[in-house]
Amino acid sequence: MNIEYLNSLMEKYDVDWIVVEGGKSSTSLFYLTRGAQIGSGTFIKSREGNPIIVHADMERDNVQHLIEYQKIPYSSLNLKEINSIKDPVERGFAFYKKLIETFGIKGRVYFSASRFSNVLLEVFRRISQEIKGLEFPPLKDDIVYMARRRKTAEEIQRLKSVADRTQEAFLLLIDHLKALKRADGILKDGEKPFTIGMARSFLRREFISKGLLDFDGMIIAQGRDGGVPHNQGNDNEPIRVGVPIVFDIFPCEYGGGFFFDMTRTYTFGEPVREVYEAYEQVRYIQEKAVSEAKEGKVCKDLEELVLDYYEKNGHQTLRVNPQTQEGYVHSLGHGVGLDVHELPVINLNSEHVLERGDVFTIEPGLYYPSKGFGIRIEDTLYIDENGKTKNLTFVPKDLVL
Repeated sequence: MNIEYLNSLMEKYDVDWIVVEGGKSSTSLFYLTRGAQIGSGTFIKSREGNPIIVHADMERDNVQHLIEYQKIPYSSLNLKEINSIKDPVERGFAFYKKLIETFGIKGRVYFSASRFSNVLLEVFRRISQEIKGLEFPPLKDDIVYMARRRKTAEEIQRLKSVADRTQEAFLLLIDHLKALKRADGILKDGEKPFTIGMARSFLRREFISKGLLDFDGMIIAQGRDGGVPHNQGNDNEPIRVGVPIVFDIFPCEYGGGFFFDMTRTYTFGEPVREVYEAYEQVRYIQEKAVSEAKEGKVCKDLEELVLDYYEKNGHQTLRVNPQTQEGYVHSLGHGVGLDVHELPVINLNSEHVLERGDVFTIEPGLYYPSKGFGIRIEDTLYIDENGKTKNLTFVPKDLVL
């Protein structure tokens, strides 16, 4: 985490305090605490002030690396009386009032919580009404996600490591599949059909051996399934000869950490001509968009480049027909980090411009479930400290294996 950049964002958005509540599932709290494994806690920071982390006493060892942080265990706040309040709204109000008074929180406050509920909404309605000197401005942007967008050199190195390990594991799977026997129109391991589920299990084992986890669930979708962008594939289906398979792989570091995202489409044996032609179009525009993805590029313009090309070549797009289920029905890209989908957003409605520290995907595809295929090629790129775009993805893009 870059504290100086977070300070500059607080100044840009005229925010006096940041309060972020969460637990192990909160990637924003994970980011703000530099990877602390906290079951529950609250990050508090004033503009230009040192961070504060409020945490359960039993987790004190998990925050010891935060040397410059003020570490506040729950026991020091004397919460026994508050915890005895039965009404959840009253209890929540008393807890946040305690934090506000203890740390002198006032002015314009940015608040974020990983678990929002009706109770929390009512708590903050009461805070807004009953505690003077506080304002929760309706900011257009998530300040923490804006900070997360600008990756540090150390974070880029961690992403590179995840990228390398992911692709090493994936290439082992591809080599295994290429070595299988092709008979009766399917791939076989000896005399047994080799299924999508077997491929998925093979890759998960390789990920684990390399310190990675298939946290959000990979896509290995064959034929018609590959024509529906987020269809994860049928584990019981044998891998068929000559039928395109979309491999969309996005593991993260084991124990929490950075993701990597890549997609390749392959056929084991010769496909029909229509698949060849669609693949060459996807490959052309994907590589064209990669070459155009430079510092200062308007993200919307990248999407329009792809839309213009596909429409010129006779494909339906969401720009022409927002209800289409075939053609180009998937946006061009997204940021990657502690979540697999982060900033910047690369689509027709994006207001983002590519900048240094961005890590993002370029993944145009064509989807034709009625014709029995889908094709997507995805690389993950980043813009380094010198403003140069680098590609983290090195797996070959040849269609036929």
